[in-house]
Amino acid sequence: METRLHRDGAPEWGEDAGRYVMSVAVSMTGVDAHRIRKYETAGLVTPARTEGGQRLFSDRDIVRIREVARLEAEGVNFKGIAMILGMQEEGGEMRQDD
Repeated sequence: METRLHRDGAPEWGEDAGRYVMSVAVSMTGVDAHRIRKYETAGLVTPARTEGGQRLFSDRDIVRIREVARLEAEGVNFKGIAMILGMQEEGGEMRQDD
């Protein structure tokens, strides 16, 4: 996923646009950076990247990280989390706490 740009070169700021660096994502979600990187490796979250490779998390990514962490805390493994998230997205029911 890449950060989309408007015609004038400014970043697009929709809910799918990457705008938060890792430290901000950690603050917003309460999930440590190591866990977030594990979620990414498992394909559970796919942040945008800058040209230099820095992760940029979107509002949707933040919601997804919170949901993954909630499911993980309930004892669901990553494969199960992926299935649950897929079903939620199909039904348009991505849970948004806060």
